[in-house]
Amino acid sequence: MPSEQFQNLLKMMPADFNIESDDAASVRAKMKPFHGHPIAVGTEVRYSTDNGLNIAWLRAAECDSRNRHALFCHGGGFVSCSAEEYLFYAEYVSRFLNCEVVVPDYRLAPEHPYPAALDDCFDAYQQMLAAGIDTHCILFTGDSCGGGLAASTLLRVRDAGLPMPACLLGLTGWFDLQLSDIDVTAARTEPMITPGWYLNRAKDYLGNVDPATPYASPAYADCAGLPPMLLQVGSNDLSKGGAQRLTSNAGAANVHALLDETQGMVHGFHGLVSSDVPEALAAWSRAREFVDRFLPSL
Repeated sequence: MPSEQFQNLLKMMPADFNIESDDAASVRAKMKPFHGHPIAVGTEVRYSTDNGLNIAWLRAAECDSRNRHALFCHGGGFVSCSAEEYLFYAEYVSRFLNCEVVVPDYRLAPEHPYPAALDDCFDAYQQMLAAGIDTHCILFTGDSCGGGLAASTLLRVRDAGLPMPACLLGLTGWFDLQLSDIDVTAARTEPMITPGWYLNRAKDYLGNVDPATPYASPAYADCAGLPPMLLQVGSNDLSKGGAQRLTSNAGAANVHALLDETQGMVHGFHGLVSSDVPEALAAWSRAREFVDRFLPSL
């Protein structure tokens, strides 16, 4: 049974949040109240710009490591939220995973369709390398569509022959943009996104590109040579099927891959840590255990 805190929060969700008829402008308007929260006093943020890409470098006050770094690709359905609006979530990543967080302000669809966002995330990683950051100290992560972008960036890094980061963490990531492995039960019980909304955001991003293209939907990729990965999902999360497929493909390629499913949880449940939802806190704790296995301790 999901926690009381979680059930109370669900009752507060608008009935028309993320419905099939939403266009990109509607998504931006509806998501705005859920993002842009202030960050804590003591959290350090600096900015850089190179090749036209703006990047935020964030370190939470609780982060005591100077040798752990996360490339964080933010969520927002490919169409909404800037890096600045997502600093509050980057702060969670820094606090709970004890690392500096690099947040690329990638271009948004539909104005900038595929592969613009992927190009920007790949460029951000190259800028991390140019800054002299040891790849053994780098984690790739992202929430929702950002989780898919993180995995797609990983494929680009491998195919470009660049040194690989230490590991990948998916936070209810979208890895299959054609939603081929949909869980019917999840579709009935997921209050955050509907199948039609999900597919429309994929169309905003992809245009006429085949959604099974591995750089768009890493669930269909050859995973050979990828680093270890942990993919966290909720049992009522529409993105669960893509995470299951990616985990299976990784295992077939002898890549260390774990699927971590939290019962009763929905898409994006990690963000509910701000309301002390115990399932979110527990998921972040397991994520930290995974990251600690592959990144330096200090």
